[in-house]
Amino acid sequence: MAQHGENVDGLRALIQSHPLIDNHAHNILSAQHVLNYKSYPLESVTSEAHGEALRQSQQTLPHHIAVKQLATLFSCEPSWEAIKAAREEWVTRDYKGFVKKCLEGTHALLLDDLITDSDIEDYKWHDHFTASKTKRIVRIETVASKVLDDLSVAEQTSSVRPTLTRFVQFLKQRIRRDIKDPEVVGFKSVVCYRTGLDVAVTPAPTAPHAADYLAAVEKSFQRIVRKGAPFRIADKAFNDYVVTLTLDVIQEAAEWSDAKTKPIQFHTGLGDSDLDLVRANPAYLQPLITQYKKIDFVLLHSSYPYTREAGYLASVYPNVYLDLGEVFPMVSRDAEESILRQSFDLTPTIRLLWSTDGHFHPETFWLSNKQFRDALETVLVDYVQKGSLTLEQAKQTTKDILFNNSNVLYNLNLPPPKDKDMLQLATRSTESEATLDLDTLVTHNPNLVVWVQWVDYTATVRVRMFPLREFVKIVKNQRRIGITLAVLHMLQDDLLAPGGATTGQFYMRPDLSTFTRNAALNSNSATVMTFWKDENGKDLEGCPRTTLHRVVTALKPIQVTLGFEIEVVFLRKSDQDGGEWKPLTKTHSWSNMTTDIRQNALSILEEIVTTLASIDIHLEQFHAESAPGQFEFILPPASPLAAVDTLLKARQTVQHVAEKHGLRATLYPRPYPFAAGTASHAHFSISPTSHEEPFLAGVLEHFPSITAFSLSQEISYSRVASGVWAGSEWVTWGSQNRETPIRKIEAGHWELKSIDGLANMYFAMAALLAAGLIGIANETPLMHADCPVDAATLSTEEREMLGIVQQIPKTLEQSLAALEADKDLRRIMGPRFVERYCAVKRAENQKLAAMEEGERKQWLIERY
Repeated sequence: MAQHGENVDGLRALIQSHPLIDNHAHNILSAQHVLNYKSYPLESVTSEAHGEALRQSQQTLPHHIAVKQLATLFSCEPSWEAIKAAREEWVTRDYKGFVKKCLEGTHALLLDDLITDSDIEDYKWHDHFTASKTKRIVRIETVASKVLDDLSVAEQTSSVRPTLTRFVQFLKQRIRRDIKDPEVVGFKSVVCYRTGLDVAVTPAPTAPHAADYLAAVEKSFQRIVRKGAPFRIADKAFNDYVVTLTLDVIQEAAEWSDAKTKPIQFHTGLGDSDLDLVRANPAYLQPLITQYKKIDFVLLHSSYPYTREAGYLASVYPNVYLDLGEVFPMVSRDAEESILRQSFDLTPTIRLLWSTDGHFHPETFWLSNKQFRDALETVLVDYVQKGSLTLEQAKQTTKDILFNNSNVLYNLNLPPPKDKDMLQLATRSTESEATLDLDTLVTHNPNLVVWVQWVDYTATVRVRMFPLREFVKIVKNQRRIGITLAVLHMLQDDLLAPGGATTGQFYMRPDLSTFTRNAALNSNSATVMTFWKDENGKDLEGCPRTTLHRVVTALKPIQVTLGFEIEVVFLRKSDQDGGEWKPLTKTHSWSNMTTDIRQNALSILEEIVTTLASIDIHLEQFHAESAPGQFEFILPPASPLAAVDTLLKARQTVQHVAEKHGLRATLYPRPYPFAAGTASHAHFSISPTSHEEPFLAGVLEHFPSITAFSLSQEISYSRVASGVWAGSEWVTWGSQNRETPIRKIEAGHWELKSIDGLANMYFAMAALLAAGLIGIANETPLMHADCPVDAATLSTEEREMLGIVQQIPKTLEQSLAALEADKDLRRIMGPRFVERYCAVKRAENQKLAAMEEGERKQWLIERY
């Protein structure tokens, strides 16, 4: 429940002010036509009706609401006559000023500019009123009509009759050209208006009815041709064919390119009176959505009155998006709120888009945006006050619907609105919340034991165990878990680093989104990760999960994704040689399936895969790595906090399966000096990619400080060497270069190689992303060029030409010193935390340095 009015007021302010991307609109009338009410009735701003029905629309609730709101826009009496008079004066005096007012708050427009070819302003004209350049949405039926026009003209000059074959050839050329056109960001079909959404899927050439299908298309095509110009594509077989032909071309482009394909919008639901409302149901599109999995479908106009059907499609198909446009201001306020609530029933909020369907009259944009913001405010504030959403979730939903989702879907690569200082935001406290049906869990598994976990500064996973009924009390704030503050200075063997004290405590708050049963253990138990709170319930500086979450929040609306590779070496303790750990497999090489692996490791690897899948962790792949007994398991990408949580859970599960077979799965960085080491490579991506250069520049500038967290023990630096495929020795980056610490994979997607399993991954990722955040906030220029080779093999002059001037630290102390000197990174991570962390790492290093090498290796293998 929201407890503080000022917090809800902040949400209200965000909804009313956040810049928006209008993902579906049309051109505005030119000044000389905007007062031509005979051709363009002003009443159409609140109705799709025509003629007498349009005149009667003045007696509808949407019209009455619009009159009151437009009266505030024009500062006049709330009557239709007064509005038209004030409007005429403003338009005559300052039309551009009028349009600017109506488009206030619009960051970018995506225009279907083929609705008509007369009386309107060119799409580029609209750039005067938005922060970003206007982009085009291509209406395919209009393109098809123009192709027929061209073929008809050609017939008159060359006596060559239009044929379906020639039409197909020219339409494909037009669509391919638009796919390549950077001004075009998507396509649109109005087949709903013309012949309905029950579009027939083109059969395969070998299908029994393929010939009959093509014959029907041919007859349909000829009927349209015989009617002559101007051509209107409104004959079902041919209309369906135009749609599927376009989808074939778009999907073909997607299959031949790594670039994100351009989506296609479909008019669905209410519209002009010439449509068949029954066949305007988006459910008819299900066969197409299933057939064309690589294409994103946008269901326009809220699909009203079929919003729930559209929401279902968007919930079960990852390539379906629901646009919330046009119903604002076409329906009553109650209906607007109901439509919004229905859209939230099932649709993932990252696949909800906003549009005005603004067209002709500038007021259509103003009214739509005003009414949508008001309705969204009512609905989201209500969800927050009733506890359905946290404030943070409601704010993120707002940003996603208004800006982020369209920015990503249409590959606009627009920079996020600079509504707040990102570095300042990074110092604020945030937390995530989740829900879990604890009552049902208690009923069905009352003897469950919950392991409440946290990760300390030595990357040791510590745990308190609670019977389920006691855990429920903790979740319901009926009791608290107090943990001594000494943990903040504690080493693996419970000794304290200098500065540690035995007084004071913090409190762990479970994050129910991480609640997962323990697999491969003879135990009726589950684990849950935590946030750390102080005595007053506020976030504690130095909580690993809070630190990462705070940095990710500061980066928004930039979307960050992480993915990890788990590398482990499977060891079996020898009955001889003093119980020394020996590799499970010796005849072993990278990505090889040797006899040794098949006989001794394959069944264990497959058991790991199925066990992880049983707790909903689905590996992307797994394979043999280079060193004896070494294997790699690749996890799927996820949001940062969820990705690290999953990494830790997956590692624990790998350990559990290994222990069942008397093995140790170790993360030790360099078990054998003659073989490759063991890393925990991290993939990190940002979207949009427009910030990739300053982000990468920030990472490289602060790289020595990042290694204080990513290479967190002295043994970690045994991998900082040339020729061992671990990122080599110099701070740089390279496209698909595995001998640079940062490997660029594609735009906005990199791999961090200078990291291993001894790191507290929450801190390592927080430091990495914080460095990128600093780069974006400071607009740091990227001075490093793309390095094509191992920088260690270059001369000093060759490195300097590439901007490579700094080595990766070769010792833990060098990394800690760099962190202590890095004011920007220290400020974001937390100054007191950094001081404690460095004290712990130095005490840990001193302890390990005092051990004999063999003892130290075994000590670490048994703990990591």
